[in-house]
Amino acid sequence: MSGSSDAERQGRREASAKAILTSGIPLEMAVYDLLASGLDADWIEPECEFTSLDQTGTPIQRSVDFVSSIPTSRNPLDERSIQLYLLTECKYCAPNETIWVFMPDMSPRMRGVFDDWRPALWQDREPHEHRSDAEIARIMEGQAPSSPDKGLAPRCVRGAPLGVAGSDAPERARGKQQRRLPALSTALHQLRDCLHHLATERFRLFTKQWSQPAALVFVPVLVTNAEMRMLKPGIHERLLAMSRDDQPALDDVATIEQRVLLRCPSSLDQVDWKWHRFYLAHGGHDLSRVEKGLPAYKRERTIEAHLRNFFTTTPGYVMVVRVEEAKKLLAEVVDWAKSLEFRPTDNG
Repeated sequence: MSGSSDAERQGRREASAKAILTSGIPLEMAVYDLLASGLDADWIEPECEFTSLDQTGTPIQRSVDFVSSIPTSRNPLDERSIQLYLLTECKYCAPNETIWVFMPDMSPRMRGVFDDWRPALWQDREPHEHRSDAEIARIMEGQAPSSPDKGLAPRCVRGAPLGVAGSDAPERARGKQQRRLPALSTALHQLRDCLHHLATERFRLFTKQWSQPAALVFVPVLVTNAEMRMLKPGIHERLLAMSRDDQPALDDVATIEQRVLLRCPSSLDQVDWKWHRFYLAHGGHDLSRVEKGLPAYKRERTIEAHLRNFFTTTPGYVMVVRVEEAKKLLAEVVDWAKSLEFRPTDNG
């Protein structure tokens, strides 16, 4: 009897541990710990709620796991201060059961408003990345400037979960419904629409008389514990030509990645709605300081054109990162934001 009871208790403990893991809370705890330690955030909001539109155009409430605010300067009068916002969504996958496979982006998007995965809004002067003396010398010699994202992460145009063969066979045999795999597309839409919501909501910092940051930078990040693979360029021809008996090794067709930049869908059907919300919130304020900072060609097209372009094109990509790599990535993002410089204004 005692042996049976011990086995039952052990089974309950294992079931409880599995239930906790599949809830995703341990992964969220790990991410929260990274955000709360070492980044000097002035606030972290869990379950950041916002209003979006569903497929029928009906307003719905959605949320992102964490939004954190990190100022690059604690001096409220610092004209070079940047307010950095990290938007973090977590997606847990059962270990050894799911692999995320990504398709390489053979025609990467060009930069949008400021940066294709770290978009910004600014006043007076546009921020730009610092160039080293060696980089300036390269440009003076007629060489093309190196990409600031070179080596940061491969760009991918699409991703899909790959169930490991046999992992769900017992469930099918028992007639149970196969577990839903975390949807990458859902996470991308969440992060994109939350970024636009934050841009509208936090834009009010520009309308304050004091403590006006020079720029607001928004960084969407998707953190997962899933194994990540990127298909090798051109491998599709070999895969499509294979017979059912061919069994290529995964290493032969895909590389292991710790982080990828995943193409984010545009919000073409929501731009009018988002601009209307922005105008209701800020249309009555003096926005001349922000308008003065727009690039010359956009200055003639008004702030409405600028914000509509922002809602349409940003973010171009979302960073997808393994949880083990997340600490390094977040530190790099903060250091990058603190290194941004501002071009002298030519508006007088």
